[in-house]
Amino acid sequence: MIRILFFDIGYTLIDESAVWEQRCREQAQTAEAKRLGLSAADIRREIERASAERKPQYRTVVEKYRFREVAPYRHAYETLYEDAPRVLSALSQKAALGVIANQADGLRRRLERFGILSYFTCIVSSWDVGVMKPEGRIFEIALDRAGCLPEEAVMIGDRLDNDIAPAKAVGMKTVWVRQGFGACQTPRSQADTPDYTVNCLADLPALPLF
Repeated sequence: MIRILFFDIGYTLIDESAVWEQRCREQAQTAEAKRLGLSAADIRREIERASAERKPQYRTVVEKYRFREVAPYRHAYETLYEDAPRVLSALSQKAALGVIANQADGLRRRLERFGILSYFTCIVSSWDVGVMKPEGRIFEIALDRAGCLPEEAVMIGDRLDNDIAPAKAVGMKTVWVRQGFGACQTPRSQADTPDYTVNCLADLPALPLF
């Protein structure tokens, strides 16, 4: 029996599209990027390539071009996916909801700002526990805090490398939400093939998870 559904945050519940558009623009405006003739579109393509190759998305680009001036990630540009509140409300009637995410400090404040904090009974952020996905330990911490076995939990996220593969490795069920840069990825083996795949949050309630 499934007792808890864990969600990733970026490009799963929170739309980061505007964040990355701004970040690529800012990076393209640096003196280093201008000397290299890099446009915002060029930088975005490199991020997509890194994601497809299962490499750290922005760090790979920074290291490739040896950027010393790095455009910041601006949380102010984040928006909540329109379907998120309705989907979370529906799913919370069937199971507990949680979060397992690589996030900077202040995740609870951001979730509260978006009006969805109250849906979650267990929130595990890499900032708070000092462990980042895809390390299995962060999933084990979340399961321990939720008081449930791996087979009683589902991980819902946008990335095969950070969400699907490590969650499957600890014994959780998985749902891949093909949004954002993670949609550039394709399964390589059974180890990172999700149990279910959806193209948006609105498709989640119809899955036979329960």
